[in-house]
Amino acid sequence: MEFFKKRSEHAVFKMPGADEISKHKVEYREDPLTGKTSVIGEGLLKKAAIFFGETDQDLVRELSENSKGKCFFCPPAVYEATPKYPAELCPEGRMQGEHSLLFPNLFPLAELHTVLTWPDCHFLSPGEFTPELLADLFNLTGRFLVPVRQQLPEIRALSLNSNYMPPAGASVLHPHFQLLGTKQPAHHHREVIEKAAQWYHQNGSCYWNDLISAEKNARERWVNESNGWSWFTAWSPIGSNEVLGVHESAQTLFDLKGQDWKGLASGLHTVLKEYHRRQYSSFNVCLTGGCCDSLEGQRCVIRVISRQNVKPLYRNDEYFLQKLHGIELIVSPPEELAEDLRSQFNC
Repeated sequence: MEFFKKRSEHAVFKMPGADEISKHKVEYREDPLTGKTSVIGEGLLKKAAIFFGETDQDLVRELSENSKGKCFFCPPAVYEATPKYPAELCPEGRMQGEHSLLFPNLFPLAELHTVLTWPDCHFLSPGEFTPELLADLFNLTGRFLVPVRQQLPEIRALSLNSNYMPPAGASVLHPHFQLLGTKQPAHHHREVIEKAAQWYHQNGSCYWNDLISAEKNARERWVNESNGWSWFTAWSPIGSNEVLGVHESAQTLFDLKGQDWKGLASGLHTVLKEYHRRQYSSFNVCLTGGCCDSLEGQRCVIRVISRQNVKPLYRNDEYFLQKLHGIELIVSPPEELAEDLRSQFNC
């Protein structure tokens, strides 16, 4: 069974000031499940500074300071200006953890659209998302999903998401996550669910388990296995510096329990710490599972990708290749990221 399909082409031209012909390799990689393509251009890593730029730390500090006084995720506004859930779903309207708070999104994009944040943390660098903070917020998510399952049985698909900083789509600088619950999964999630179900029926095995075994054997992108989660970088990423975490058995977010959330927090902290070490200042996170109507071959999977660094007039990292061709551009090879992540997980 061939998991890691690729093909190569070569661009041929003369370099400026040179007479000899140069050949430049272009490698196309295909996602084992969906067939989605990404492309690596030889030598593109040398151009990474142009694609991502350097984070302007002075701008980050300025954005943090200027937004603090009017932030409605900070106390006391977060307890006064945010909406509440009906009593049958949440008796006190909002649900609280030791450091985190949960409440409805004022501008919902789904039947269930929940905001989770840390009121006392107006700004966190990627390296400051500690296991303790993440575990507290994740456990709050798990607690809330108990009444959701009881009171909203029509919710069949769940995802826990985060946009961190404006280049990743955050409209609020204050770090937060968003829980979405819908009757049907989003297009990309539906495709993954359907393809995983097809894999199960054709091969008699779970795609995610098979992928983990293949990545372990290849060892190029394999990172770590701990606390019920397997971590590796994507063969054919759907975003820059994509890292995946796959749970060993949970099929939906409803299935995740205390230790599962704790393990997820530890792993995500390590990924974000590596992003911080590499000076990436913007990222997206998405945790999904199977749809409750179709669980064959499904697993809870978290995807983390970096986005453009924070700087004035930053360049968007999605253009015709992604939007119109459906091809993702890989600037930093996943094998290189995996090598650095392995040392971080083993710290």
